[in-house]
Amino acid sequence: MNMVSPWTSRDTLERNVPLIRLEDDADLREIYEFGKKLGQGSFGVVYEATHIETQTKWAIKEVCRPVAGSSTAKMLWHEINILKQVNHLHIIHLQEVYHTAKMTYFVTELCVGGDLKQLLQRKKFLTEDETRHIICSLADAVVYLHRRDIVHRDLKLENILVKNYLDEDDDGRINIKVTDFGLAVKTGGVGIENIIREACGTLVYMAPEVMSGRGYSQWCDVWSIGVVMYMLAVCPRRLCGEPPFVCKTKSKLLKEIMNKEATFTQPIWATVSDAAKNLLTCLLKADPAYRMSANQLLENPWITGDTNVAAMPSNVLEMMRNHLEQKERAQTLGDLSLSSSEGTLDSPLLPVDSTVTDSGSHTETDSCSCPPSTSTQSPDGVKAPPQPSTKQRRPRDKKDVSTGQKAASELRKADDQRPSTSSTNRTAPPNSKTNAHSKQAKLKNINCEKKTQLSGQSEHSSEKLN
Repeated sequence: MNMVSPWTSRDTLERNVPLIRLEDDADLREIYEFGKKLGQGSFGVVYEATHIETQTKWAIKEVCRPVAGSSTAKMLWHEINILKQVNHLHIIHLQEVYHTAKMTYFVTELCVGGDLKQLLQRKKFLTEDETRHIICSLADAVVYLHRRDIVHRDLKLENILVKNYLDEDDDGRINIKVTDFGLAVKTGGVGIENIIREACGTLVYMAPEVMSGRGYSQWCDVWSIGVVMYMLAVCPRRLCGEPPFVCKTKSKLLKEIMNKEATFTQPIWATVSDAAKNLLTCLLKADPAYRMSANQLLENPWITGDTNVAAMPSNVLEMMRNHLEQKERAQTLGDLSLSSSEGTLDSPLLPVDSTVTDSGSHTETDSCSCPPSTSTQSPDGVKAPPQPSTKQRRPRDKKDVSTGQKAASELRKADDQRPSTSSTNRTAPPNSKTNAHSKQAKLKNINCEKKTQLSGQSEHSSEKLN
């Protein structure tokens, strides 16, 4: 089943948000009727409000106007400028902004379900399908931001609002809204000249490259999505979930992230699918080069629900590595096929006059390998002919020779005519030391053969004289 809602990838044209200046704070009470307080943060208070003329309900965030030129003032105007540029189903909608001498008021769409942290405290448990729908909606919003070169930098449970109570939704699904763009930044793209170096955000959700201070890009938001997904999956262990890495200081947390990976050893993970755990490992890669993008997250089979589609590599580097491995494998198979067609892969025969040591080098045979010439006497008193040597017993050396010179010549010729033992497709590399030893052994064997022949001839002559 495809879990991507048909409207999640649809967004309307960008629009201008009116900025209205009022003389007094009381003037706003003539436009909106303020209701109950929805929440309070470090920068202001959020109220439920009703537009008096249209009777539509909104949320109004009341912020004390900071000193001009201060960092807080820059963050305030920065958030307004970014919210004016976005219009997406899962991003909080900014309707208008009012300024007075003391206060600034953000009029946004009303989310009565609180934030995800409050939802976990109420619900105590989220099914995997509910988590899938939340992560799908969150990823769709982040893809929208990244295509406009906007990096949120502070994605967390408290900054993801729930539009309605679950029983008020027509389909029973959790409709989320990404909010709080005070730390968001708009870059010029993904090039090295647009690397961000300012460390900011919430420590538990902060990507390791942000903590390291070496520069980061939009992939820091993907890490935060992974932390949110992890906490949604383990929410039964605690009221508000448990993050994958926990340390009190930034340096210790960075060291833990770089030395360990997210683990799934808690009993609760037995109820989570392998596809979800595999996706988490791709989102929580310490090296952003190996971390998947938000767009790849949307196309993941765990999100789409298409179990027949094989999981794709999580990033471009893994795709390139897989391509090179397949290319090398094809090259190896081609080489093996070519070798089989040209000849066998039998090992080359070793020369008779040399042996192979354990180290693979050739050693010279004993210089007295040719046995000494001896004569034995038969019972009749007639001496038997001398026993042939090992070389003489070889088939090609059975030829009768009358002189030692002729025997040596024949042996040289036989050695020259000996067929090569190397195959056509495997040629042993030349070894000058081995060849020198082999030649010395051959010369010594030839001298032994010559001595044997001369000895035999002298004994044969003495028998005739006797």
